[in-house]
Amino acid sequence: MTDHQIMSRRRFLTASAATAGVMILAACGGQEPTPQASQATGNTSAAPTAAPPTAAAATSAPAITAASASTTSSSAAAPTATGAAAATNIKKGGTIKVAMIGEPPSVADAMFTTTTVTSDITRQIYEGLFTKDAKFGAKPMLVDSYTLSPDGLHYEFMLRKGIKFHNGKDFTSADVIASLKRWALMTGRGQIIFARLADAGVQAKAPLTVTMDFKQPTGVLLSFLSEVEAFVMPEEVATAVGKNKISDDKIIGTGPFMFKEHQVDKIIRLVRYDGYQPRSETPDGWSGRKVAYIDELQVLPVSDVTVASNGVTTGEYQYAPTVDNNQYRTFQNTPNVKALVLKPGGWLAVNYNKKQGIFTDKRIRQAVGLCFDCQEALIAAYGQKELTRLDPGIAAPETIWNSQAGSNIYNHKDPEAAKALLKDAGYNGQTARWLTTKDYPYHYNTAAYIKQQMEAIGMKVQLDVYDWATVVQQRAKPEVWDMIIVGLSGATHPAQQLINDKTWPGFWDNADKDQLVAQMVMESDPQKLKQTIDAYQALVYAEQPLTKIGDSFSLSLIRDEVQGFTNVLGWFFWNTGLSS
Repeated sequence: MTDHQIMSRRRFLTASAATAGVMILAACGGQEPTPQASQATGNTSAAPTAAPPTAAAATSAPAITAASASTTSSSAAAPTATGAAAATNIKKGGTIKVAMIGEPPSVADAMFTTTTVTSDITRQIYEGLFTKDAKFGAKPMLVDSYTLSPDGLHYEFMLRKGIKFHNGKDFTSADVIASLKRWALMTGRGQIIFARLADAGVQAKAPLTVTMDFKQPTGVLLSFLSEVEAFVMPEEVATAVGKNKISDDKIIGTGPFMFKEHQVDKIIRLVRYDGYQPRSETPDGWSGRKVAYIDELQVLPVSDVTVASNGVTTGEYQYAPTVDNNQYRTFQNTPNVKALVLKPGGWLAVNYNKKQGIFTDKRIRQAVGLCFDCQEALIAAYGQKELTRLDPGIAAPETIWNSQAGSNIYNHKDPEAAKALLKDAGYNGQTARWLTTKDYPYHYNTAAYIKQQMEAIGMKVQLDVYDWATVVQQRAKPEVWDMIIVGLSGATHPAQQLINDKTWPGFWDNADKDQLVAQMVMESDPQKLKQTIDAYQALVYAEQPLTKIGDSFSLSLIRDEVQGFTNVLGWFFWNTGLSS
């Protein structure tokens, strides 16, 4: 699902192979709706992520060297970044105001809460050992270089020299160890990694050297370390706060902006950290060189998306990450602003109850997949084509995990073939109970369209319409429903998709799936990982635990005077400034 979805703070996926069980956190949820921006709330999930290691991290290589740190000053020349506008006339100084969808439950502690509003601010202040490139692959940040043993069990991380926290304290391996321990205490991904550690565990071998030893290959490590939640704080802060939320007076990172002030429901002020030491690499996504041009970044809670977008058009704010999708064409014709389509987004699917009822027979699931046109379903859901896309991928084309496996099955409408499958399955008119809601209109509209198509092939469908809170309660009861619409993330590592959890509503219990998920977690060779993802996606299309409809995107709005902005999920304002 997208970064504007409601979800529980912690959810795990369980995947077991013949030799080992692996728990995968679905940190971005996925069972919740993918609302239009006009329906979003402040309690949203973190931007979905988890990228596998880059090609350099293959287990066949005895050593992998990442680019060394740069000591370029913060007044370096304007960078060019993947997805960013040309930054040739940026001035140093000024203030950028962001109209945020709501007050964060924690200003900048992405270990404490998975809400997007917190992650977005955490990203400006803190850094981790790794971050993501534009394709969501893991890239070094506070790591200078690293090595991985040929057996995939031993990592050694050499940290960057000369890095200082915002309070002037030197960054060392002790800070990394304490931060990783809190990460393991607070987050599902951290718990997964620490559960796989060998007896040697995580150690500070020198002031700028950290090692991690594992009982079994854990290729997903760098992906997890690239998450915003795996940020590094001073040792004394990590030790003092433990499971508690980081208080405002302890918000101390190494990033290009530092915390200045927080007035609840009014403003969060961040200011440029002039002691910041950028990397030398060309900016790419969230990775590479970071230069803070502006003096101050102000984040102001604005819960009404209409107020937020009006504020950008009038110049009260420079950026609103959440605006009403229905105003896309209006924004395109509004002077002095740009409507930015945020990709990847979420993808919409029909999910089936595979624990009991008629959809335990995959032939009936396959019949539903053959009875409707995906483009027509997307239009029924969202009312317009501009912010949707047809693609078979479990992961979006913008990621390194996109696969076209199953493209011969995806969006292949064939009513006669569907009728033949129903006959072969012995379907005799049982009613399919579709659990839905009008709280999110696209839920109901999609169900109403597909219901008509199912009836055209001879099926009986009953729409059980409830408020969203009741839907959430009912979907956990397999005896009361057969079908439901779900939104899943296009920016999530396939191993982390909620459909992999046999306890998640839908209840897909499949040994082949479990083995492929476990292999994705262990694999560090990019080519072998790609092959495993292809096999996994082919299985999804063969078994049809759900039927993918298509991708959908959200909108943000930015003023023309903002230069160098990189349009990605998970916004940031380094390498960005105001026109001179």
